[in-house]
Amino acid sequence: MNVFKRFFGIALLVFTTTFSSCNKDEIIIPNTTVADNNDSNNNGSNGNNQSQGEEGEITLYKIAGENINKVTDYKVSGKDLAYQKDVSKHNEIWELVKKIVPKNQREKLGEFLIYNGEPTGSAGFVVQIKKDLSSWKMGIAINYAYEGGFNANGELAYTIIHEFGHVLTLNDTQLVASQSNCNTYNPGEGCAKSNSYINELYQKHWKDIWNEYQSAKNKGQEELRTFYEKYKNRYVTAYAATNPPEDIAEVFATFVTRKDKPKGNTIAEKKILLMYNRSELVAFRDHIRKNLNLRGRGTKPAFILPEPGSWKQANKIGKSCRTHKH
Repeated sequence: MNVFKRFFGIALLVFTTTFSSCNKDEIIIPNTTVADNNDSNNNGSNGNNQSQGEEGEITLYKIAGENINKVTDYKVSGKDLAYQKDVSKHNEIWELVKKIVPKNQREKLGEFLIYNGEPTGSAGFVVQIKKDLSSWKMGIAINYAYEGGFNANGELAYTIIHEFGHVLTLNDTQLVASQSNCNTYNPGEGCAKSNSYINELYQKHWKDIWNEYQSAKNKGQEELRTFYEKYKNRYVTAYAATNPPEDIAEVFATFVTRKDKPKGNTIAEKKILLMYNRSELVAFRDHIRKNLNLRGRGTKPAFILPEPGSWKQANKIGKSCRTHKH
């Protein structure tokens, strides 16, 4: 079984769609880093032992209910050491995660990583830490979390919503990790259950164009550009066209941040309506909007989130990288 690390990339806001030939939203890491189902800590170290991070790792925490407990401080220097010592910022980021993700959903999170996003060009990521997909690690790039001030323009909140969208749609209630051959959709982590969120999205809005998408993705940037332009009314952002897992994470984030329920005039809007048809997702949306003190149409919000389609990565699309992390 492949293990995927799903990154949320950073790019400068542009006004035309850009196509990246190598977009690090999926990176395969060795199976040996995934814990057995009875071991929630895959690191094996403690706060007194330091190891060298490979992709900007700064401090790893284990999640225990409402709290985060330090597992290890990675061996760092310079500005990363300053980030490591500023524990109050670690806690401030975690408090925002708690505001966004309700307690019953946070049970799927086992670890929380503070890292520097410059080496990977990412603002956040999630990766499974149990083979059965029941527990996940969330990483947040502290440098981007405080770029322009804490959660400037709501970008950090959007990143958390998007990243947890992966956990929500790829955990053990949605996929069967041990099953690789299936008649539904396999995003890489396992076989989607027939009634899962991502299988519904795939069957209704990807299956009919899947071969065309695969062909375009394999041929390169120009073909992928042509594919997206042909089907752009199917996607809430250009980034959503990267693949179904990024699509559903973007649909979830748009479902949360968009003030009004769409009418379903486009396939992109029909994807959002799929989430309105699930009462538990509507409750999740209501939780986030209430906790962030968002307001409906015609009133000034007490908390800023990016307008759907305006966040930094929205206009970027690319061929997903699947490279081994050594």
